[in-house]
Amino acid sequence: MVFLTLRLFVRKTKMVTNADRVWKRQMYRRLTWPFRNRLWNCYRIGRREGRHYLYFATKFRSVRRKQINYIFTFRIAAGCAQHGVQYSSFMKSLYESNIALNRKMLAFLSLYEPRTFQSLCEFVKKKHSEAVSQGLASAMAPTPSGVITRDMIQKVSKT
Repeated sequence: MVFLTLRLFVRKTKMVTNADRVWKRQMYRRLTWPFRNRLWNCYRIGRREGRHYLYFATKFRSVRRKQINYIFTFRIAAGCAQHGVQYSSFMKSLYESNIALNRKMLAFLSLYEPRTFQSLCEFVKKKHSEAVSQGLASAMAPTPSGVITRDMIQKVSKT
C-alpha cells in the first residue's frame, strides 16, 4: 500500500486510536462550515444536514446545469436581438466560421463587453449577406448538363 502523506500513513496504520471516527467528524465539520448555530456546532445535527446537503447537491446537479445553460442562451439571444440577429443564425455562423467561443463566454461578452459582442454580430451579418448573395448567384447560374430539374419537367409537360 502506498501512502502519499505521513498523515494517511498514521491514519491507516492505526497509530492514532479511533482515527476513522476523528476523520469522519472532521469531514462533516468541513461540510457544514457555512451553516449557522447548531447546524455547525453540534455533530449529530451537522451530520444530518451534511448528508442532506450532499444528497441535494447530487440530485439537482443536472437541473442546475440546465438552468445555467438556459440563462446563457437567454443572455446571448437578448444581445442578438439588440443587434438585429437571430440566435440560431448567430450560433450557426460562429460554428461555421470556426470561432470557438462557448455559450458561457458569449453570455459574458453580451453582458459586460457590448462592443465586442456587437462586432461579432456585425461579422455574422456580413457572413449572412455574403451567403445570400452567393445563393442568389448560384440560383441564377445555368444548370450543369445531365441534371434534370423540376422547372425542366414542368416546361416539357406544358408543351
